[in-house]
Amino acid sequence: MKANAEHVCQRCGACCAYYRVSFYWAETEPAWDGMVPAALTVKLDDFRAAMQGTLSRPVRCVALEGKVGSCVRCTIYEERPSPCRELQISWLDGAPNDLCDRARLAWGLPPLQPEDLLAPDDAYEQMANQAAATGLPPEAIPLGSLPARRAAPDGPVVQA
Repeated sequence: MKANAEHVCQRCGACCAYYRVSFYWAETEPAWDGMVPAALTVKLDDFRAAMQGTLSRPVRCVALEGKVGSCVRCTIYEERPSPCRELQISWLDGAPNDLCDRARLAWGLPPLQPEDLLAPDDAYEQMANQAAATGLPPEAIPLGSLPARRAAPDGPVVQA
């Protein structure tokens, strides 16, 4: 069973519209192996930068695209700063994460449950069936339309 973390995040985005995203300035400097696009950041002080849009209320990171709680994506996912890389969703490591749950609750979304991270065993078959029924290519079928498998009574087995 494969973890479904990216899929869950693409239906959420609450953390990107709730928390300030500040990090060491060198993450924006190519000479220091920084990857975060400097044009999307604001200098906080001599040591820290922050993502634009995360310093004032309402918070919304400039790199977040889409509707929170519905369908979102990070436009700089591969270049995202360390706080974004380090924030784990609830249950990814087998336990709830208060930061994830708090952001979701602030946006009116329920905290994640272990079964939310499990991809359906037969997702590919379901996707192929929906593609055939709708005439859409498989990559156009929204994963959220596929039913999730419920966790085993003794808890989920989630592999990264």
